[in-house]
Amino acid sequence: MSLSSILIKETPKYELALPSSKEKFNFRPFLVKEEKILLISQDGGNLHEMYSAIRDVVESCVEGIENVQDMPLFDVEYIFIQLRAKSVGEVVFPTFTCPETGEHISTSINLTSINVKFPKNHTADIKISENVYVKMKYPTISMILNNESEEENIYDTIAFCIESISNKKESFSTNDFSPEEIKEFVDHLTNEQFTKLMQFLETSPRIEHEEKYTTSDGVERRIMFSGLGDFFL
Repeated sequence: MSLSSILIKETPKYELALPSSKEKFNFRPFLVKEEKILLISQDGGNLHEMYSAIRDVVESCVEGIENVQDMPLFDVEYIFIQLRAKSVGEVVFPTFTCPETGEHISTSINLTSINVKFPKNHTADIKISENVYVKMKYPTISMILNNESEEENIYDTIAFCIESISNKKESFSTNDFSPEEIKEFVDHLTNEQFTKLMQFLETSPRIEHEEKYTTSDGVERRIMFSGLGDFFL
């Protein structure tokens, strides 16, 4: 018997439900070895390293999930927040600069109150012309890791998120085409068609939390936190 096996038997288990499917999974808090991975990735300030570390930690801590890299990003971020709450503490203390007064504000947020917001009338099936339809998919960690640059390129993001293209006669899966061919399709969209695909991203489910705060002039204001970076970085 190893010494670590004594601790493993005592590690608590919790349950979570994926925002996208409501499927339930059991998870454990991340351990010191996994916290080291996260700290190293945060110290490096590299987006690729951070999301690679999050992928590895989620796969280690959640039972039955192995395809973290290809899950919707909002699902992965929600899982990580649940892990963080049970592993380190339920409350975080992010700081930000008030856009109205310019002063630095420190606030506290209970992670257990954070959920994924699903906008009304959001759809992945988009009619871009009388005969052409595009089915979209959500951004994933693999999209981030496969992007050579850390700068978000909206054109590449749109291309990545196209799952299939169809007309009245047939449907074409983007899995059967090269990234260059998909980007060429995006390049041939009209501005109006491209805007329709942009709306899919703009209205996609996301981690959001609105926080009230009061500035030094006594005025109560509101700020929206969105994405892992707003809560932890």
